[in-house]
Amino acid sequence: MTINRRTFGTRMAGAALGLALALSSVALPGPAAAAGFPEKSVTLVVWAGAGGALDTYGRKLAELLEKESGWTVKVDNRPGGSGAVGVSQIMTQPADGYNILVFTGTLTFGIAQGLIPFELKDFRMLRAMQSEPSSLAVLSDSPYRSVGDFVKHMKDNPNGLKVGGHAPGGFHQYMLYQLMKAGGFESGWIPHDASGKVTLALLGKHIDAAMMTPSTGLAQVKSGDIKLLGISTEKRSDFLPDVPTFKELGYDIEGAVWRGIAVKAGTPDDVVDTIQAAVDKVTASEDWKKFQTEQFQDSPDWKEEEFTKRAESDLANQLEFLKANGYAQ
Repeated sequence: MTINRRTFGTRMAGAALGLALALSSVALPGPAAAAGFPEKSVTLVVWAGAGGALDTYGRKLAELLEKESGWTVKVDNRPGGSGAVGVSQIMTQPADGYNILVFTGTLTFGIAQGLIPFELKDFRMLRAMQSEPSSLAVLSDSPYRSVGDFVKHMKDNPNGLKVGGHAPGGFHQYMLYQLMKAGGFESGWIPHDASGKVTLALLGKHIDAAMMTPSTGLAQVKSGDIKLLGISTEKRSDFLPDVPTFKELGYDIEGAVWRGIAVKAGTPDDVVDTIQAAVDKVTASEDWKKFQTEQFQDSPDWKEEEFTKRAESDLANQLEFLKANGYAQ
C-alpha cells in the first residue's frame, strides 16, 4: 500500500485550517458563571471512533462522573483528521467547561504536522489519566516468534511485511521508527483511523504486524490470539510479565502514549477546579482502580501544570521523526 504522506497531510491540514479560520470569525458566547456548575449535561468529546481504547476510557469516565458526582454526561465520538475533527468541535463551543475533550498524546504529533491547526496554548490540559506503551503485535500463528525474527526478516526483505497501526505520523509509527533505527531496517506504515480497526486488520491478515497499545486488542491478547513480541516500557509490565521489553532485547526504545482530558483555553478557574474535583472522585473510586487494572493501564494522574509541561516536551522531541518521514517541514 502506497501512502502519499505529503498529499495526505496537506489536504487534512488545509481542511482543518479552513475550519479554524472560519471559527475565528464566529462570535462565541462568553464563559458561563461557574456557580452551580454543571447546571446541565456535560459532553465528553472523544476524538476517536467507537470501540477503541480511547472510547473505552471516555465511556468509563462518563459513567463514573455520573456515579461519583451526580453529573449528566454524554459521549460524542468525533473521529477523523488525526484528532482535528474532535478538537475543532471543542473550539466551536464556549469556554465554559461543558465540552471536555477526551484525547491522546498524538495531539502533539497533529500540531507539529499542521493537521490540528491550533496550539497547546489553545487548551487547558486538565488531567492525564492513563498511560500505556506501544507493542509489536502479531497473530499467534505468525512465523515471527520474537522481535529478533521480525527484525531479521525486515533487514533481509526491506518493506517485506505490511505493518500498521493507529494514525499516520502518530505515536505508534514513532515507536516503529525508533525500532527501525535501532534494528537497521526499513518498513512502510499502514495507518488506521481508529485503534479498534488495527485489531481487525491484524485478525483479518490485512497486515502482518502492528504497533499498538496492548489494550487495543485486549481480549485477543488475553485469549492468546494475538502475541506481543515486545513492549516499549522501561522494565517488564506488571500487567504483561511474560512480554519482554525492547530494551532487554537490545533495542533502546521506550515510550508511552497518554490519554486524558482538556478544555478550551479561557475556561474559568472555578469551573476547572470543579472538573478536577470530580475527576479526583473518579480516580479515588474502586471502580476506576479495577477498570485500570483490567485494561492494563498505568495511572500517571498528571494535573494541569505537569500535564502541560509534558505535552510541551513531547512536541519538541517529536519533530526529528516527523521531518525524517516527510510529515513536517
